[in-house]
Amino acid sequence: MAPVLAAVFLLPAQPRNTVQSTNAGQINPSNVIVRAEKVFTYTFEQPKGLSLASAGRIAAQVMDAKNVSLSLTNQQLACYSSPEDASVYFEQDLSTGNLSFTKSMRKYYGNAVPQLPSPEEADKIAREYLTRFNLMPLNQKEIQLVRSGGLRASSVIDGKKAGPVIDKMRTLSYGRVIDGIPVIGPGSKMVVNIGNAGEITGVIKRWREISVSSKTQLNPEQILSQTEAELELRKVMATEFGREATYEVKSSGRAYYDGNGKTLQPVFIFDTRVSLGQKNIEPFNYLALVNLQRNPIESVRPVIDERAKASLKDPKDFQNVHPLDKVD
Repeated sequence: MAPVLAAVFLLPAQPRNTVQSTNAGQINPSNVIVRAEKVFTYTFEQPKGLSLASAGRIAAQVMDAKNVSLSLTNQQLACYSSPEDASVYFEQDLSTGNLSFTKSMRKYYGNAVPQLPSPEEADKIAREYLTRFNLMPLNQKEIQLVRSGGLRASSVIDGKKAGPVIDKMRTLSYGRVIDGIPVIGPGSKMVVNIGNAGEITGVIKRWREISVSSKTQLNPEQILSQTEAELELRKVMATEFGREATYEVKSSGRAYYDGNGKTLQPVFIFDTRVSLGQKNIEPFNYLALVNLQRNPIESVRPVIDERAKASLKDPKDFQNVHPLDKVD
């Protein structure tokens, strides 16, 4: 069971075609994108009643504590971190309702061997927990289990030689599906960590309710043409990797994008294989996004993380490159 610290919420939803790039930014054949008959946008509901006091009540419940003293940052984050245990923290964004927390990990350190539930049992435990503490989405049909993994550690015998590998945690990553289409981006995801005997040790919730009444169908003239989408993809790849980079589009499709903004927007997704043309850097995978709308309300351009950018400058440290919505 490999460590799972993040998830890509990209579910099969569209027919896919494999195409090859020729020169930088050129794609053949031209029928990469599957055009949708109906395309919609949504707006997110603004959460109500959030305050430092309400966050404190949630923290006390999920942390199994009588009283949790929270502080409020200038970014409207209600935060707590234990002065005695660095693994213990709670955080809630009062502008969005997104929250995350971790209970004490002390009993999982060292050679402790927790009794973990099976993947099926873990899913049931996680859903019951989310429901009990009002963390489950209102429309439960939207939430889908994307990945079941965990955290694995090596043990040491007598402080000298390597011991057996121990599964310390079961990690469940949940994504969102709306109109039968997957939602990708930094929002619309949940991660639940489960430890010994089904104990919930931590949760990440980045999930806001959509306003069903805000569902708006786009007119055909508002949607990018095939040629326009390919041009936008070239711009994205050139911006991220330079004009000398070449890429292969392995598959493509359609998704919604939740960038923690005000709008849920439709996007084209391109699963690409990028080559920088340097012998000491192997080709790598990259998920590129192009806004499906000709005049989008908000940007959806993914940005590769700073550690990955730095590694491009120092090839010996290069491992992989991925957009931020692949990392948590």
